[in-house]
Amino acid sequence: MKFKFYDVLSHLIPGFVVYVIFLNMNGLTFKNDFVVPATAISFVIGYFVNTLASWMEDVFYWTWGGKPSSRLLDGKDIWKVRFYDHQKARTLLENEFGGKTTKNDALFSVAMRYATPEVNSRVGDFNANYAFSRVILTTILIASGFVLYMYHNSLNAYLICTLLILVAWYRSKQRGYYFAREVLRTYLRCKTKKAV
Repeated sequence: MKFKFYDVLSHLIPGFVVYVIFLNMNGLTFKNDFVVPATAISFVIGYFVNTLASWMEDVFYWTWGGKPSSRLLDGKDIWKVRFYDHQKARTLLENEFGGKTTKNDALFSVAMRYATPEVNSRVGDFNANYAFSRVILTTILIASGFVLYMYHNSLNAYLICTLLILVAWYRSKQRGYYFAREVLRTYLRCKTKKAV
């Protein structure tokens, strides 16, 4: 089994955050001589946090107003992430289906076939960044639940947790849009090269 740096980060960091908060909730402290077992425990916890983040993706899409890929194909972008060639991309993608109007998910899956990491390594990087930001959002949601349970009488806890959730939520949304835009741009580049 080969671990990538992203795999380690996306499991270890969220797992460690949840683990330390769990220790704090139970009145325990982190001991330095327990680093190796704590790392293994954190990695396993992070694995399950990552799984939960993946399962919650549809909920995140709902709060974002839809899938970033679908919204970009429909010409709807967000602050800092613009995609001006949405009509050109949509037309070319629909031509792949014989000119029929097709669901955005099917259109984007075609663009994904063209935008493999072998064609553009940035696609893999953007995908890893999006997945990591989704895991961080899920971690903050879990951690906020623990913190608000422990400090339910503290106004500061509510303010800090709310601020962290909003920032992580929007950053994860942006990362989803960056990834979808990179896939669509790569698709357009591939189609342009073939046409020349």
